[in-house]
Amino acid sequence: MKKISLFLFVTLITGSLFAQTTVANKKSTTYFGANFDLGFPFGSFQTVNDEIAIGGGVNLFFQPDKKIPILLGFDIAFFGNGHKSQTETLTATIEANGTIIQTLSFPLRAETSNIITKGHLNVRFLAPTKTFQPYVDGLIGFNHFGTSTAIYDESPEHYFTEEDDDLITSSSQNSSWAVSYGGAAGVMVEIKENIFLDLRFLYTMGSKAEYYVEDDIEQWEISYNSSILSEEEINEEDISIAATPKESRTDMMVGTVGLSFKF
Repeated sequence: MKKISLFLFVTLITGSLFAQTTVANKKSTTYFGANFDLGFPFGSFQTVNDEIAIGGGVNLFFQPDKKIPILLGFDIAFFGNGHKSQTETLTATIEANGTIIQTLSFPLRAETSNIITKGHLNVRFLAPTKTFQPYVDGLIGFNHFGTSTAIYDESPEHYFTEEDDDLITSSSQNSSWAVSYGGAAGVMVEIKENIFLDLRFLYTMGSKAEYYVEDDIEQWEISYNSSILSEEEINEEDISIAATPKESRTDMMVGTVGLSFKF
């Protein structure tokens, strides 16, 4: 019994020393971050769209060698740039020999949203300091501008949906891509061992894209195909929106604040 206890003790000590040595000799480092973002249109994009986009994102950076202050990584962020909710009640009547027997109501809710997605590959030069770590980034990637409308069944009877899911259908009114490239500067402040407050400002130049702005979707009126009452189903062909998207370059300035975790 004593031999077994001694063996377990030696094994635990050896394993602990090995783990500490492995961490101490680890040559590479990984940073994972999550952040809150504010996007500010710039240039011709600002002329058409003066709304501040609010969103959030994540990033991942890998430093192959701690002795070389160069990191490779990517970031992706999602911004809301306009939202509208509207309700409408459709009705249908049941008649027999010209007499109305019953009137049915179909309350619907339409949610329309503009979403900007920004994704970039990054090369980062990080100062090899401890508490305050300033950095600069070079980045290239994409901007995606999407507008979609989702229709929900608001009726207690759930004429068009199941009880556990109110979504009837959704359709896309716009999906446009643009090349995005630029730079960023920031600083990571250590607030706890391997946990940093990350403050970052980036400027990206974007090629032309089509998009809707908040003022556009606030003026939209969604019309429904009358055939849905007889078929008891709605699909994206039944949703009609008459609007013309804007088009311009898509330059943006983005300020972020978040947390970064070092592994």
